[in-house]
Amino acid sequence: MPSIALRAFRAVFPLFAYPVATVAHEAEARALAALLVAQGKRATIQRAEQGFTVSEVAA
Repeated sequence: MPSIALRAFRAVFPLFAYPVATVAHEAEARALAALLVAQGKRATIQRAEQGFTVSEVAA
């Protein structure tokens, strides 16, 4: 039953990710994501065509 409630909650309140920056190296992306997390935000790192994109996750 918990998975049904979680799926329903996510359908009503989807997550959005807003791109913050695109950097050349993974280490830079990790450092930027760590900075966002230290500010109390959630962050994701995704591989881009050239480098890595760091995004802030907003609920």
